[in-house]
Amino acid sequence: MKTLGDVTPHNIKQLKRLNQVIFPVSYNDKFYKDVLEVGELAKLGTKMLNHVLNICEKDGTFDNIYLHVQISNESAIDFYQKFGFEIIETKKNYYKRIEPADAHVLQKSLRSPCEPPAGELQKAD
Repeated sequence: MKTLGDVTPHNIKQLKRLNQVIFPVSYNDKFYKDVLEVGELAKLGTKMLNHVLNICEKDGTFDNIYLHVQISNESAIDFYQKFGFEIIETKKNYYKRIEPADAHVLQKSLRSPCEPPAGELQKAD
């Protein structure tokens, strides 16, 4: 099975070009600087989401994962809902250069409601 390659200073321009062609949102240079810094958390596609979810679950210190999706992007909303994300909020005028400008905030909980956050012990009565 092929593994996904890392995003590096040598191929970051390819990622930038892919994003310009695929996404209606224009990402600034700080976004790409951040991508280089997060390393393992920056992989592509369905594999990327599975990769990120696996890292977060193995790490054990993450309670939730959040993301933004343009309100009209039904295919992306459906995609994330299949992975257990739920719409928890809508932010008005989140996007600056695209219409509609509103974005849904989606959340995936990595813990059951009864489970304490990592590192915390519940007191016995």
